[in-house]
Amino acid sequence: MKYIFLETRNSVDFNAICRELEDPTSLIGPSLAMITGPAGRGKSEAAKHYIIHNDAVYIPPINIRTPTMVLREITFELCKVRPSRSEACLNLIGGEMAKKRRLIIIDEADLLPPLILEMLRNLNERFACPVMFIGEEELKAKVEKKRRISSRMRHRMEFEPVTQVDIHLFFLKALNIKIAPEVSAVIHKHSKGDWRPVITTALALERALKANNLKEITQQLVKDVTGNS
Repeated sequence: MKYIFLETRNSVDFNAICRELEDPTSLIGPSLAMITGPAGRGKSEAAKHYIIHNDAVYIPPINIRTPTMVLREITFELCKVRPSRSEACLNLIGGEMAKKRRLIIIDEADLLPPLILEMLRNLNERFACPVMFIGEEELKAKVEKKRRISSRMRHRMEFEPVTQVDIHLFFLKALNIKIAPEVSAVIHKHSKGDWRPVITTALALERALKANNLKEITQQLVKDVTGNS
């Protein structure tokens, strides 16, 4: 199976929000965004794919974070240095944003304490740098509790479940195999709308095809590799 990034309705909408936040017109009005959805919907992959082709800054998940740690990570992604003091980080971030506004994407923001969310909101206001929060459902509650943050949200987007069409296209592009609608339906039911079960199922099916010298993926084969009767 080859690695592909499949353009879906989720990723198209995600990219549109990113581009709008980066556009100079976002200086008028708020420039924060919140992207939510259960784990496995493709939020992080969409963010990683976006930064490959753009100047956005992606801050990956870190289990233990302090305000200074977050500032240092942002500074490193912008300037390739990690100052020890917050003041030095702020000076560098401000300088870089004055040269060119770049979107800052914060992954797993639902795990951040309110203090850091407030700091990022302040960073957004102070230097006019657009910030996008990505997280699971808990992020919504955290943001709504903070009026200063929620009132500044330009966009709120929920990643929708994986569709049967998405699954069909994934198998076609990643495995070069055209699966029947009834087969994609079985995989879709097993996935419960998340990409990770789709990918693990595809890998298992690829192994089964090679091991048994098969050419076609059937409903029964999917049920066998997923353990569903």
